[in-house]
Amino acid sequence: MFKLLTVSSFLLIGAVAALAYDSQDCVQHKDVDLEITACTVMIGRGGNVAWAYNNRGNAYRDTGDLDHAFADYAKAIETDPNFADAYNNRGIAYSKKGDLDRALANFDKAIELDPKFAAAYNNRGVADGCGNPYTDKCDFDRVFADFTKAIEFDPSYADAYNNRCWLRTLADRDLPLALADCAAAIRLAPSDANSFDTRGFVNIRLNHLNEAIADFDEALKMDPKLGSSLYGRGLAKQKSGDQTGGAADIAAAKAIRASIADELGQYGLK
Repeated sequence: MFKLLTVSSFLLIGAVAALAYDSQDCVQHKDVDLEITACTVMIGRGGNVAWAYNNRGNAYRDTGDLDHAFADYAKAIETDPNFADAYNNRGIAYSKKGDLDRALANFDKAIELDPKFAAAYNNRGVADGCGNPYTDKCDFDRVFADFTKAIEFDPSYADAYNNRCWLRTLADRDLPLALADCAAAIRLAPSDANSFDTRGFVNIRLNHLNEAIADFDEALKMDPKLGSSLYGRGLAKQKSGDQTGGAADIAAAKAIRASIADELGQYGLK
């Protein structure tokens, strides 16, 4: 599956030692309530606080409070109109809202300001429609170019390798190269269930059913509620002759995400 994001958080370089505690709390993401409180304190102290608005916007976005997130990104951009990360993060928020046109406009602006911004290329590729089975908006070559640019500018970017693998899988193109991309993603982020999930679907396309089941098993060890892996394992089991086991997995997948069979079936994964 496609993986969006790469949140950009910043700490103003040179912040005085007396402010260090609040500054660090405004950067961390483990406790979003603490992050919001600390960033609010930093904003109240004035100075160059675009970074604090950006980080607080990320925290609001992670709580689902998109209205406050948009307000903070707007303040970050007003304070620093060249703040590419704020545009990237606002694009992520628009993606979460489902407003992909505004998301794309923000990713475009982030790339205009920082032409080597790997995360913005990745996120623009994800937002560009290829992962939505109910639209014909997808431009394979353009999305492929964005994921490739992300990898070019950050060769350790596991999500971009995974996303390029998934793009090739959805399009049923260059599947041996898709396997190589997924292998790179797994090498770079071996604890990410998403890349094993993606490779499982590549192996289904290639009719490597035992390998597909092994990949989905691995993904489900990491995330037992990953509906796409339950669905994929069910497909692979049924294609291998295990109708009962396959049906059980597919039923479990639909219990988690009722539309999953329809969504993946649009790509011939059925």
